[in-house]
Amino acid sequence: MGLGMDRGKQAVFSLWPGFVLALVFWLAGPMQSASADSSPRVVIVLSDSALPYHQVADAFIAALAGKYPVQVQVLGEMHESEIKALNSEKVLIVPVGVRALHAVHGDTRHDARILSLMVPRAALLALNDAGEGDSAVFLDQTPARSLAFIRLLLPNAKRVGIIASNEAAPGLRVFVVEAARAKLEVVTNTVQEQQDVPGALQVLLPQIDVLLLVPDSRVVNESSVRNILMASYRRRVPVIGFSRGLTNSGAVASLVSSLEEIGRQGGLLARQWNPVTGTLPAARYTGQFDLTFNRQVARSLDIALPMDEQELAAWREKLD
Repeated sequence: MGLGMDRGKQAVFSLWPGFVLALVFWLAGPMQSASADSSPRVVIVLSDSALPYHQVADAFIAALAGKYPVQVQVLGEMHESEIKALNSEKVLIVPVGVRALHAVHGDTRHDARILSLMVPRAALLALNDAGEGDSAVFLDQTPARSLAFIRLLLPNAKRVGIIASNEAAPGLRVFVVEAARAKLEVVTNTVQEQQDVPGALQVLLPQIDVLLLVPDSRVVNESSVRNILMASYRRRVPVIGFSRGLTNSGAVASLVSSLEEIGRQGGLLARQWNPVTGTLPAARYTGQFDLTFNRQVARSLDIALPMDEQELAAWREKLD
């Protein structure tokens, strides 16, 4: 009897090391999974699947050069819960475009660091404290460069008009300061909604020599751009844009940021992200730009444009 019990005890104890080992592996599995999920990584969120957003993302990934794992997602294919799940201290979220920026930030502060690409400076300013500690590479050019471009293109212009939404209005202050240095005057008009733009144009156009469009989706979008360009053309007020599309549609000229350069600079900033402290370099404008002209509109408004590459190079040098 006693011998049988001893053998039973030996059998139990012989199984014990294996049981302990299995328990250790069972507990370690979730811990390893959680550790992998919390490792530093970069998540790019595109506003939609349009080619320009992918161009920025591709240049970003190339410049990041494999320093962190990268995941690319399109906003329309993400659930709100997925965006909230990214709210982690060890994640760098890279929204590309204003829609992605707004979706990622939401209405409250976030724990993850956010590096926005292809967004205007005004969009980041509108976030107030919600964007504190984050960074960006802006879509627009510096106010000083935009106004210097106007001086080159329209040397007799004195009054520059800008229409902005209420959200973007704080960003116009720097234009007023830079205009005074350039011996220009900025006349602004703010709107609450897109339907207010035609009325703002009627008030503004008689007062100005040139209309400067800034990236502001409540003012300049597919629905409003034709009216803006046509109304300005009828008043013989030249329009300065910020994209090739605006130039092709009727703006006399545009200062255009290079999408590849926005992505490249974003990747270089991401390489300096500190996942432990969350610190990022300061937001900045891209240094590279292109000049685009609508020669037909310029001719009809009696505006002289650079005639050859040498003259165009001279303009670029003055704007650098």
